[in-house]
Amino acid sequence: MAENNNQIICPDCKAEIVKPEGMMVGDILECPECGTEVEILSIEPLNYKELTEEK
Repeated sequence: MAENNNQIICPDCKAEIVKPEGMMVGDILECPECGTEVEILSIEPLNYKELTEEK
């Protein structure tokens, strides 16, 4: 799931997830609102996906 304007938007609750300093491909970020996790797939262009747990 790619977003324009270089923001990371939670796929679940649509809150903005703040990009940490020194973010790298493979980093896992957690939404501060709902706890959904996203994995960074690429930095330029910014691309990420929702992390789903295997059950």
